[in-house]
Amino acid sequence: MTTETDRLVRRLVDEADVAKVILRYADGIDRRNFDQVWACFAPDAHCKGSAFEGPLSEYLPNLLKGVENFGATQHFMGNQLREVDGDTAHTETYAIAHHFYDAAGTQEGIIMGVRYSEDLIRAGEGVWVIKRREATAMWRRTTERQA
Repeated sequence: MTTETDRLVRRLVDEADVAKVILRYADGIDRRNFDQVWACFAPDAHCKGSAFEGPLSEYLPNLLKGVENFGATQHFMGNQLREVDGDTAHTETYAIAHHFYDAAGTQEGIIMGVRYSEDLIRAGEGVWVIKRREATAMWRRTTERQA
């Protein structure tokens, strides 16, 4: 018999596991661990960004190619709303993403505010993956590369 406490603990654990997905994504992007980035998504995920949209197999290679144009990035994942309902979840996450031309982080090329809206599914015990993502650039500041 499942008690109310058991249900509350399960919800809190699920919410924590869901929250970790966007953190693993940001960590993978910033460390250039692209296998980790791929693992954040369901194989049949659909993604929409500010420049392109499509199935994960088309979207993510384009995104990662763009990331590789910068010497370093740093994503700060901020406020996040999470709703978990059984084996599905929805998140809204606000982020600030810094993109530097050089690996030392002395020449910032782009800084932008992003809102990630994601639907996730449970892919195993403690494992959640993104099934649908919409990344919306809320604001952006760019600077020219200095010689």
